[in-house]
Amino acid sequence: MIQTLEYLYVGNRYLSEVEQLTPRGVDFVAVRSVYEAIFRLNKEQVQGILVELPEISGDFGRALKALRGAAGRKRLLILMSEEEAEAQRPLGIFDHEEMLACPFYPNELWKRLKHPQAPAERHALARLGSEAERLSALIDDSRMLNRLTSDLAKLAEKYVDRVRSRVRAAKVSLFLREPGQREMRIVHATGLDPEIVEKARITPGEGVAGRMVSERRSMLVQEAGADGPASGRRYQAGSYMIVPQLWQGEAMGVLCVAERMRPGPFRESDLAYLEAFSESAAQTFHNALLFRTADELATIDELTGLFNRRYFNRVLPQEIERARRYKHDLTLAMLDVDHFKVYNDTNGHQAGDRVLRKIARILQESFRDADIVVRYGGEEFVVIMPETTRLPGNGVDFVDRARRLVEEADIRYNAPGAPTRVTVSGGVASFPSQAQNAQELVRRADDAQFKAKRAGRNRILGA
Repeated sequence: MIQTLEYLYVGNRYLSEVEQLTPRGVDFVAVRSVYEAIFRLNKEQVQGILVELPEISGDFGRALKALRGAAGRKRLLILMSEEEAEAQRPLGIFDHEEMLACPFYPNELWKRLKHPQAPAERHALARLGSEAERLSALIDDSRMLNRLTSDLAKLAEKYVDRVRSRVRAAKVSLFLREPGQREMRIVHATGLDPEIVEKARITPGEGVAGRMVSERRSMLVQEAGADGPASGRRYQAGSYMIVPQLWQGEAMGVLCVAERMRPGPFRESDLAYLEAFSESAAQTFHNALLFRTADELATIDELTGLFNRRYFNRVLPQEIERARRYKHDLTLAMLDVDHFKVYNDTNGHQAGDRVLRKIARILQESFRDADIVVRYGGEEFVVIMPETTRLPGNGVDFVDRARRLVEEADIRYNAPGAPTRVTVSGGVASFPSQAQNAQELVRRADDAQFKAKRAGRNRILGA
């Protein structure tokens, strides 16, 4: 049976932290002031009082004397930030056993309340207990990440979430470098504007974070200037940390942490935790990137080098969800090579393969880098165009330009009764104006493509 301990609590800055000890049998009764606490200490059976430093600001000596007199042999613990503790120590007002610097781990407070020792001994043991708990937390965090090697997105999400909770930061963003790319892009973030998440880039050597990447070193800033490490905007709070994500001496990414959710700037212990956590996570992120690369190879069409249908089926719902989240349009085009069976039967499959490769190259070159060109199957291609509508001057015109380039490539049929040149027909449909999900969008684009073929081929029609 758990023996219940009851303490009075004056303040509200750290109440949520101390209440984590309730399952261990410690109840905290909130009181409005030091004077109410003194009154109740004399009247009720409680084990002691926890009070925040701001509640006794002013005449420290008189307030402490009154508290100590009322507490007698009961526990008296003053909670304060590390900065406040450093400022008070030279004054000699507090004994070590009366001080607890915040933030703290639950076990640290538990030991102070449950197992009182002589001042020096208790202070040393509390410090050891805190360090042991931090090490245990780091081990737990690393083990958690190791289970997510096959899912880079989930790995990044859990990593950012754990960093946020450990150092109590409002804004955390993880940038990683894509294979073959120089820039680093956000793979997961919390507390940032969606537009920043989409557009933020870090280039080695450029800006504060870029310089830390190039120099492969971390940075703890107590008071920031006008700009932050990644977004270029002023942060609401003045302290931030930058930690490059290093693998075998090279930076694969960078972690940016800002806006501490507690009073005061981030501390050296916060930076030490992030450096240790990022070092232990480096192998996991490296493996996740390798796994994703291998997975992407399995989603590449061997003949054309385009993405294949497997990739399309996975990425289209993701792109639709992204468009829904950021309230953007998204357009899908479906293209089919006209009379391709005639060409194949007349010129042979090897000649047909050469035509498909040439059309794939034309499509890749005619669309934007942000567009996703896929070999859907056989002689059929699809193109996902983010932030694009199907209207003339936009999606339909983009696809029609590709159609004209295929026609102008002058790929000849050389078959009796067949058209002179190889051409394509296509249909275009858009989210959210014409479809609300991936299946509906594919159906609408396919219907438009069918209409284009029935209308005479070599044309692009909107749904």
